[in-house]
Amino acid sequence: MSSTLFIHHSHFDQHSVPPSHPESPLRSLAVETRLRQTGLWQDLAIKTAVPVPKDLFKLVHKAGYIDQLYQISPAKGMILADPDTPLTFDTLGATEEAAGSGIQAVDEVLAGNYKNAFCAIRPPGHHAEPNKTMGFCFVNNVALAAQYALSKPGINKVLIFDFDVHQANGTIEIFKDREDVMVISSFQHPYFPNSHWNIKSENIINIPIEAETASTQFRRIVEPRVIKAASWFKPDLILISAGFDAHTDDPMGELDLIDDDFSWLTKLTMSLAKDHSHGRIISMLEGGYNLKALADSSHAHIQALLNK
Repeated sequence: MSSTLFIHHSHFDQHSVPPSHPESPLRSLAVETRLRQTGLWQDLAIKTAVPVPKDLFKLVHKAGYIDQLYQISPAKGMILADPDTPLTFDTLGATEEAAGSGIQAVDEVLAGNYKNAFCAIRPPGHHAEPNKTMGFCFVNNVALAAQYALSKPGINKVLIFDFDVHQANGTIEIFKDREDVMVISSFQHPYFPNSHWNIKSENIINIPIEAETASTQFRRIVEPRVIKAASWFKPDLILISAGFDAHTDDPMGELDLIDDDFSWLTKLTMSLAKDHSHGRIISMLEGGYNLKALADSSHAHIQALLNK
């Protein structure tokens, strides 16, 4: 049996946004196609996401916000939930599966069926705040997975490491001042969403990175802070918000990382998981908008999770 679980949607083209929108169904297809091309697909345990009911979203979101999302969801066509974020007739079905993949991965990994998991899902989630749609995100997938994991025996502390080019404002807003969740967010600064970068909270580790920072300097900044924080916190489970838009070819950011940096980030996290959380990692896709860079970077990430 594979050590790595790969969870994807029942239909890759759910949440069918306009062709010009960067957060398109082609992202999911690019990730899967590259894995098939290289043969890595055969090394993974492939499962389809199991959707969760909307009431589960209320573990991390305000009930009124979730109810309103469903009330405004169009029966056909599309509306804009915010200026950047289209809500289409099939968005909430995709969201139920995206969020459900994290629940599913927690159950599988904590049962010992797999060492780790990657959820190739969309829409992303880390910008979604308790009461707010934002930055292509409706429901905070990784926050829901973390909150759910904390209800399981032996899981008293969860660490979320977000290396997307954009700061994890939603995840931070949900978990600020909590003793049982630590959020580490490395991100380009100053940059969108430019909201939670100066927060003072012991469990929030912000790692702002200047535009045009490349591999060597990025690693030099990130490594000691991540190791120090994780070693102090000693999590029982590590979740990754895996955004690949810090890649040098990505149109949505100005950091200059390459494929190998995402392999390095993964191996760093695996080393921490080995020390503190019995190797248990659940990774959930966030950003990444240049299709080739996304395919290459996610492949490097998954290859590292497989320990290949």
